[in-house]
Amino acid sequence: MKQAFILRGLPGSGKTHYAQTLADELVAGDQSQYTICSTDDYFTDEQGNYEFNKAKLPQYHNLNIARFINALAEGIPLVILDNTNIKKWEFIAYVSAAHAMGYQVKEVIVGEVKDKSLQHLYAKRNQHGVALKTISKMAHMFEW
Repeated sequence: MKQAFILRGLPGSGKTHYAQTLADELVAGDQSQYTICSTDDYFTDEQGNYEFNKAKLPQYHNLNIARFINALAEGIPLVILDNTNIKKWEFIAYVSAAHAMGYQVKEVIVGEVKDKSLQHLYAKRNQHGVALKTISKMAHMFEW
């Protein structure tokens, strides 16, 4: 059974950790059996330094969906989208592509979106320096 997981959640909520745990549990971490697609990857250089550039966001989202669709086309058994996906329109193309390629699709909300105390924790632990104010705004805009 081919599966696509659409992860959703605030920065710092644990999506990336969840994605890797899912791969470890479902395909024993066999890298030939899964792909994790995160737009954040494109903001990371060869040394592992992350530098967000808002101007490049549309381009990098396009690269990420292309990578996701390529993984589906290759028939990789487990394909995971690791983005915040605050609004439904941000991930609907991924869902449509996965369905079109015969994948079972599961949407997973990682963490608690509306819990203000957890928003403070997420602001402290997210690896990309997203401020609490931005995280709170994202929580307010989150579409269920």
